[in-house]
Amino acid sequence: MDSGNKGFNFNFDFGKRTNTENIHKGSKGFKQAFSDFKQDMKIRDNNRKGSNPFKVIFLTLVIMFILFFVTLPALNFMAPEFYSFLIAGIVLFNVLNLIFGKMPIFKIGSISAILVAILLLAPIVIGFFAQPIFRAKAYSTLIPVSDANFADTVTEISYDKVPVVDREAAAIIGARQMGSVQEVVSQFEINENYTQINIKGVPVRVSPLAYSDLIKYFLNFRNGIPYYVKVDMATQEADLIKLVSPLKYSKSDILMRDIIRHNRFKYPTMMFGETNFEVDDEGNGFYITSVLTKRIGFFGGTDVKGAIVTNGSTGESNYYDVADVPHWVDRVYPADLIIQQLDYRGSYSDGFINSIIGQRNVTRTTRGYNYVPLNDDIYLFTGVTSIRSDSSNLGFYFVNLRTKDAMFFSVPSADEFSAMNSATGQIQEKNYVPAFPVLLNIKDRPTYLIGLKDASGLAKMFALVDAENYQKVEVGNTVQEVINQYYMRTDTSNLPGEDANELTIKIEEIQSVVIDGNTIYYIKAAGDDVVYVGTAKTLGAPIVFAKPGDSLKVFGNPRNNQFDILEIR
Repeated sequence: MDSGNKGFNFNFDFGKRTNTENIHKGSKGFKQAFSDFKQDMKIRDNNRKGSNPFKVIFLTLVIMFILFFVTLPALNFMAPEFYSFLIAGIVLFNVLNLIFGKMPIFKIGSISAILVAILLLAPIVIGFFAQPIFRAKAYSTLIPVSDANFADTVTEISYDKVPVVDREAAAIIGARQMGSVQEVVSQFEINENYTQINIKGVPVRVSPLAYSDLIKYFLNFRNGIPYYVKVDMATQEADLIKLVSPLKYSKSDILMRDIIRHNRFKYPTMMFGETNFEVDDEGNGFYITSVLTKRIGFFGGTDVKGAIVTNGSTGESNYYDVADVPHWVDRVYPADLIIQQLDYRGSYSDGFINSIIGQRNVTRTTRGYNYVPLNDDIYLFTGVTSIRSDSSNLGFYFVNLRTKDAMFFSVPSADEFSAMNSATGQIQEKNYVPAFPVLLNIKDRPTYLIGLKDASGLAKMFALVDAENYQKVEVGNTVQEVINQYYMRTDTSNLPGEDANELTIKIEEIQSVVIDGNTIYYIKAAGDDVVYVGTAKTLGAPIVFAKPGDSLKVFGNPRNNQFDILEIR
């Protein structure tokens, strides 16, 4: 029994001592194991019979060049992809050294791990302090906006220049033109970019052709792409236009004739935004690539600093600062970037905390935008609504896409989607789908023009909706018809305005037209650019006998470049 107890005690004591010793031994063992590992790695490194280090470096550079050729990252410390590219290079170098090289694995790996950690953490830390929570005021001033009067700034345009074709409809209309030229129908397809631009004052959407596939590319690349599609946004007519010089550089080309790769190798450090196809007034095809920068800290506040204009035929590329971009260029600033900056302005003008808690004077853009031609430039327009989105607008933003000049029109109105619903309500039996509206000046009032599309995606009817009173709706089969109807229904020209006055004019030319059964007279006066307009009903019988050279004493309302005659005195 005694020996049994001793045996039991011996085993118990031994177990306790063993656990304690193992703890100390484990601590020392880890240090010893790590030291042994380093020593073992040194021995292995000394015994390695790999390639010359320069061969590993050279192979790394070759593979990284191939990766650069394929992915085309901007070699710019402001570009997030640059850090990913560097990390990929470090990892690749270590893998190649492990397999083929004889440089110290542990030492090189340790240094590489530190570099990778820096490349991962530095952008995160620096970028964190460039966030709106710290730099709200800087974000709110990325896009300066001036207040303007809608009626004085947005002039009335004739019905034959009203843009009614959106990108979806342009693609459908353009596709129907491919069969008009036999030589291209089997070799090319249409690139569905469809950039909205102005050509000689007419709003159009343009898109170049593209090689159908790789085989068609090799059959045609020597001659280039000969045509582009032009869709007239007012008439909804498309044409296949032959370029002055075929495109030898495009988005559908490969290798060094790919337009993005071509520019990347010429401007390796520049950060590219979107690239759009445009045509100058002489019919030459160009690609316009916006060049981005960061305005806030090192990684915040994306903005455009200039544009690269590339001749699609010769490949000649030139960089211009924003202020120096040629005037025929219409698209420099990406629309999504403009919307983002406008939302920053609406959210952070009174600070970051206010944007979250108080939300005093916090606004945002509505859920869509469109483009309108103005002064031979393309303007993005979108509504401005409160952060709580109560189906009404506080006004509208108009932003020049070439210069970023931005205007705000304070016009309390229905938002675009309320107007779209009001328009479809007039013809709900047809099940037409409304396109996002275009904002026009109709008799000095902001008015939505909405295309009503059938199942094919084309506008079959049109609606005009008064933005300030969306219950006022006119629907017609053509733009001209709906504008004429709107004028007749909202005509207040028989009432004198605050600035009504009396003038004596000498008739230089007089014309009459019949619209919806009403005879309207248009008079051009000698030495005067104003068009004098009146109906037979308001002017009476004397106007029927008026002829060039006669003098008329008229009373009426001046309105921009028009004078609405109330009566002849």
